[in-house]
Amino acid sequence: MVDLAKLLAVLLLILGLLRLRWNLGLVLLLASALTALLFGLAPGDTVHDALSAALDPLTLRLVAIVLLITFLGEMLRSTLQLEGLIHSLTGLVADRRWLLALLPMLIGMLPMVGGAMFSAPMVEEASQGLDASRERRTFVNYWFRHSLEPVFPLYPSLVLAAGLMGVPVQVLTTTQWPLFLAALVGGILFGLLGIHGTGTKEERASSRKEAWVLFLRSIWPILLVVLLSIGLKVDLILALLVTLIFLIALYRPGARQLVALAQRMPLGTVPIILGAMIFRRILETSSAVEAASGTLTTLGIPLPLLVFAIPMMAGLLTGLAVAAFAIGFPIVLPLCGPDFMATGYGLVAFAGGFVGMMLSPIHLCLALTRTYFEAQWGGIYQRLVPAVVLLALAAAVVFLAK
Repeated sequence: MVDLAKLLAVLLLILGLLRLRWNLGLVLLLASALTALLFGLAPGDTVHDALSAALDPLTLRLVAIVLLITFLGEMLRSTLQLEGLIHSLTGLVADRRWLLALLPMLIGMLPMVGGAMFSAPMVEEASQGLDASRERRTFVNYWFRHSLEPVFPLYPSLVLAAGLMGVPVQVLTTTQWPLFLAALVGGILFGLLGIHGTGTKEERASSRKEAWVLFLRSIWPILLVVLLSIGLKVDLILALLVTLIFLIALYRPGARQLVALAQRMPLGTVPIILGAMIFRRILETSSAVEAASGTLTTLGIPLPLLVFAIPMMAGLLTGLAVAAFAIGFPIVLPLCGPDFMATGYGLVAFAGGFVGMMLSPIHLCLALTRTYFEAQWGGIYQRLVPAVVLLALAAAVVFLAK
């Protein structure tokens, strides 16, 4: 019980400081220090772990990927690729509001940490002429970016979940469709519903053929990244660099324009990434999540709630679906018996980890998107909370129907 109370204190610190509009990177560093203190990590070990996490190749890789994604987004905007993509889709989609969902879902097919930053400029462009607040745009971009995660087989988190469950990925893609459906409904109800205006109709392409040609001409940089990184298994950093080189060679921006694009990049995302990775490392080395999860198992909590709550806690505290499943599944799935997929416990566990990850203020996609749109946390969570409740209810209905 004490370990659980300690973790709750860390979470309350994070939420309280964010409510006071403290910088998220600084909040995560303070949360890391408090976690280390509460769970008895020596000061020297804490500093060592923090430096190790900050200089870890994975951390530096995430920084590079997010910065390259951001720069590519600015390039697409400056070369009118984004404008062309929106323009073409207005010829294919009658109601411009649906573009707010379709664009991040399209980018969601390219799983990457902080990938919501890729679609954020597109959502901003598509929302022109619509009365969508910064908070609504943040929610829509973030939510639909991840709506495919329960079923799309290229998500690392889904692959890991299937491995931990001991089932083929195809099993999850065919059994977890209720979560995907609930995600779509939640995004529509709490994100798209109530937006007024459809943009300027005169911008629509004159024919569907024209629209398709413009669509392919505008989306080729994204398709190139997908082809290189997923189809040809090229490293994502290299795929982004190759795409940028092609764009620069094709449109020949001047040195001043490139500098101006670089200056528009939100460098405030770097301390967020560093803080998230340091916090994750401190949680791991202090065994904080495992200790709190062990406490939960001794409290006599009903098994379905426990199966949902432990992955949710891991996802909430780390902001990572991979961490939610890697920490939560080994604890809860052995409690469910050998037929946890048939009984629905597997779906409940996945839903718990997914809900925790989506609610986490340190989830990079949420943090980076909020920073991009300069949105307020309160307005985001007013939409995010009911959306995840709907998804959790869908998991409960499926479980009870088994």
